[in-house]
Amino acid sequence: MYARNAQFYDVVGKGLAALGYTGVNALDIYIQDMFADKYNADATFSQMGFPLNPDIPLHPTYEQIEATIRPYTMAAYVDIDSDGPAKSTDGLSLKSGELPVFKHETGLNRKQLREKLLLMDSIGGSTPEIEEFVMQLLFNGLDDLIGGNYNTIQYQRHQIVSTGKLVIDTTNNPYGLPLEIDWGVPAANKTTSTWYSVAGDGTVTQSSAVTNGTISPIDVMRKIRTNAELNDFAPAGHWECALETYNALVAMPYFRSMYVTSHYPGLTDAQNTKYAAAVDEDVVWQYIQSRVGRIEVIDATAAVEKIDPSTKKAAYTNLRSFKEGVLVYVPNGAIGDVQCGKPIFMETPGARTALYDGGRTLIRQVFNDENMNQTIKSEVQALVVPNKVRWMYYLTVKGA
Repeated sequence: MYARNAQFYDVVGKGLAALGYTGVNALDIYIQDMFADKYNADATFSQMGFPLNPDIPLHPTYEQIEATIRPYTMAAYVDIDSDGPAKSTDGLSLKSGELPVFKHETGLNRKQLREKLLLMDSIGGSTPEIEEFVMQLLFNGLDDLIGGNYNTIQYQRHQIVSTGKLVIDTTNNPYGLPLEIDWGVPAANKTTSTWYSVAGDGTVTQSSAVTNGTISPIDVMRKIRTNAELNDFAPAGHWECALETYNALVAMPYFRSMYVTSHYPGLTDAQNTKYAAAVDEDVVWQYIQSRVGRIEVIDATAAVEKIDPSTKKAAYTNLRSFKEGVLVYVPNGAIGDVQCGKPIFMETPGARTALYDGGRTLIRQVFNDENMNQTIKSEVQALVVPNKVRWMYYLTVKGA
């Protein structure tokens, strides 16, 4: 006779064992194996200019330290018996505070899982088909959670780079606590130069100041970059903008006409206008970059899930991660880091735990024996922290 204990209904454990994962670290090793190639925090966040901070404290607080470029400063002339001066290694601490915690969870399709558990109860045991089915549910649930965590960090990054702030509110965090951090970008680094406006139907209208020559967008961008390099001694950098900003810029007659004039200087105004309208977007974009430097287009969308109170069903809202209508000039390479805290948890009989991302992400598989359902929970304490805000320059180009 089969004993109907917790082990009997532990289909996740049976599925892990069928794949060769046993022992107290079965879930941990499974996650490392399944997602090692798809998710890589070190590589992913380094590509965003915010590598992982190697320190994972038990009492996690963030600290924004203004970094300095290490120039090859000249040695000091001293007498032969004296030591030379020590090089400075410290930065200037600008801001600190508590790291925020973000959590979410997903159920292993409760209706289908309950059906499998009832089938187990009726036949007195599990089957390879049931175990394979449950492991697919587990993989999908873990993928949703880990992928969502990475998108959360990416959203933080793009909000910070495109606005100089991180604002978490009811729009992007309907079930959580509000959070707002101003990272202290100098006011002198923020410029407004209206080049265009966008109508409700998406039509781009170039501003009269650009059309009549009062404003020269290329000169504005070159001036900001030159000031950063020569006066602020900023390292080599690049521009970033949202996809919507890219679409508006390549639609502007100003850039198209500039391209045609530079390649076909003998055309009449009428011919210039005609040819400019037919130039391919990629050609226009390459021309702009040849004049002002590399511009990275950020095409990123964050999805927010919220239960609709009227229908009682999940509703999804897509948010553009990078602010529209702004061009941001930032240094190449790392401009900050991702700071994380060490998860604190207890092993319990009703849960299986695992750590991911080098011990920064806590995953718990929880079995509710009363309702015979299983939930996968994720918890991360992390924040994207910039440390080169004095070399981040904001150019707002979209008008009302």
